[in-house]
Amino acid sequence: MQLIANTRMYGVGERCRRLWNELVAHISDNSGVPLKTVEHAAPAPVTDLWARPDMGLVQMCGWPFWRSHPRPNLVAAPVLDHELCRDRPLYWTDMVVRHDEPAERLEDLFQRRFGWTTEHSHSGYNAPRRMLLPHFLKSGKPVFSESLGQYKSPMGIIEALLDDEIDVGPVDGYFHLLLERHQPDIAARLRTIAVSDVAPIPPFVASHGILEHELERLRHSAVQVHLMPAAKKVMDDLLIGKFVLPEAGVYETTEKWSREAIAKGYVEPA
Repeated sequence: MQLIANTRMYGVGERCRRLWNELVAHISDNSGVPLKTVEHAAPAPVTDLWARPDMGLVQMCGWPFWRSHPRPNLVAAPVLDHELCRDRPLYWTDMVVRHDEPAERLEDLFQRRFGWTTEHSHSGYNAPRRMLLPHFLKSGKPVFSESLGQYKSPMGIIEALLDDEIDVGPVDGYFHLLLERHQPDIAARLRTIAVSDVAPIPPFVASHGILEHELERLRHSAVQVHLMPAAKKVMDDLLIGKFVLPEAGVYETTEKWSREAIAKGYVEPA
């Protein structure tokens, strides 16, 4: 079976997508496992991608990963070169506004318009819901005048902000870092007003039915790829220090956040 690779989640602009393709090629070549890079671009549902039986190296949100049955195989997760990560495979959500927004705190935006991505997204739905939960419990009601979705992706949130459809929305923190590096003209029009707690970063996964020897070769190649000078140069441009193989159980954090909010009556970030 021909295995596929996909880096749709973090393909922030054409140059960034080329870098991901280069990195995938390094991992594939070093592993000896051929991978075919497929686009599966929006508006094609990313959930359809994650259901494919031929995934070899595909980026997947950690919350859907934990909820999947059968669960895909973990291949590796990136450790970002960022102080919040502290040499761990973590990320966060930035609550973002337009750069000229006068509000100084997230609370200053309550009773205005909030946007979210999809109901299965950790960074675009689950993490902001956790951020907002204490305010919901304090007020006993939704804190925004409107809760608008689905904007599908971080770029969807950004476009909604810049088009003045919403006043604040969540952007995956790693996506935001890549935007600042590779599309600084767009990033300059945004400002972060609050940051979530960290959570396990979206990993690369392979389908449940992949051959064991192919899985192990891909894992070994991914966690060693930073030792290759050509690959390390690409990783530096993607703000990745290295890859590690995390334990699947760390992704239960995402489900715990969801259960806590729902148990307290806060189903939708609103």
